[in-house]
Amino acid sequence: MFHPVTDPPNPVGNQTMRTFSTVLATSLLFSSLSVAAQNGQDAAKVVIAPGSIADFTEADKSPEAIKKGLQALAKTRTAYRAAAAMTESIEISVKSPMGGQTMKVVSAYEVDRFQIQVVGQIDVTGVDNQIYMSMPEVAPDRYMSGTVEDGRVIDAISALTDGGGLPDPAVPFRLGKAEMEIEKIPALLSLGAMQNVAIKGFRSTPSGSQILLQGEGGSGVVSLNGKNDLVARMDLTVTPPGMPAEMALSLQLVIDAEVMKTLPKKIAFVTEGKTRVDDVNALLPEQPTLPQGGLKVGQDAPAFDLMTLSGEKVSLASLAGKVVVLDFWATWCGPCRAAMPAMNELAMWAKSQGDSVKVFAVNVGETKEKASGYWDAQKFAFPCLMDTRNVAAMAYGASSIPLTVVIGPDGKVAEVEVGLNFNPQDKAAVTKHLDLWKKTLAGLAAGKG
Repeated sequence: MFHPVTDPPNPVGNQTMRTFSTVLATSLLFSSLSVAAQNGQDAAKVVIAPGSIADFTEADKSPEAIKKGLQALAKTRTAYRAAAAMTESIEISVKSPMGGQTMKVVSAYEVDRFQIQVVGQIDVTGVDNQIYMSMPEVAPDRYMSGTVEDGRVIDAISALTDGGGLPDPAVPFRLGKAEMEIEKIPALLSLGAMQNVAIKGFRSTPSGSQILLQGEGGSGVVSLNGKNDLVARMDLTVTPPGMPAEMALSLQLVIDAEVMKTLPKKIAFVTEGKTRVDDVNALLPEQPTLPQGGLKVGQDAPAFDLMTLSGEKVSLASLAGKVVVLDFWATWCGPCRAAMPAMNELAMWAKSQGDSVKVFAVNVGETKEKASGYWDAQKFAFPCLMDTRNVAAMAYGASSIPLTVVIGPDGKVAEVEVGLNFNPQDKAAVTKHLDLWKKTLAGLAAGKG
């Protein structure tokens, strides 16, 4: 269902992959869809501890235990499908050698209807036999739609998302096949991250039970809520196809699910005032044409006019006569995040040198809320410019990030650095990298570039 990747290499030209290959490109997103339990139903809130493979004893891995695990998952599948209505709030955390990222999914389900929001990215809504997909933050006036054939809801979702999945275990459990052999149920929890998934253990816990999963490409623990039998947490370690073991990803999904008789508001999708499109690219912002040959050292730096997270307007014209550093990044980009502390250190050095060197981060294609959530939490001490519609990114040829561009006092491109070219975990490497940048910037500021 859900295709984990590391970090998409092309933030501007390949937004479709970035949006739907959410590992979790995945991202720092929040939503307003939260619904309280009602009609006398208990919320079934319990504290679920992280799952650990080390907690499973040999007895927990016995054939008898595995049989109990299959029975528990069958009960879980029944609980998802039997709920008259339910809501979920899912906090997702991804950690890799390049850093970490988080995202949020909120969903609601009722009979013949559902709404799933990968917050800040896509909304998928099902009403009877129609599926609607939209990207409210970038294209509020457009949507795609499809028809469910022969009850195959997941196939209809996959057709709209170009094969991408939704990181919510309720999707395969509730919306999948009505009938399923018990041995095939564990595969519903793979999230597309593992192949040939099987139960390798089962144990009871104070809050419910835990199931040990193992498959090609990964393993992990699924925790079930003892009060409602739904999935409450998933702790997985997976290695993306073709990647070495040291590039394994750690995925955690913490799920707050509530079962109720009815939702406070019936799920619907409003098409009035919106245009139906047939191609997902039509949901994305229009992009200007990339300059032929890309950005070159010595050319005039493309003009830009952007706002900082604090609301200050910054243009290239306003920086005339200064050395300008632009660091293009995004919250979903692991190498970008890994390099940002060093860029912050460079910015603090520049500030200590006076007003001749200005350092800016440039967030590519994301919302202000998403970027500021990460930026504020990291407490970086230099400005972040918002290039929500990728205009500056395209002008500067940011087909791959991180991308660092230095503009000299004469307004011409002086340096271009693509990718993460040092080990951010190696203090000596960071110092060497920063010393080279400081020497370059100081030389440009002194007119020696």
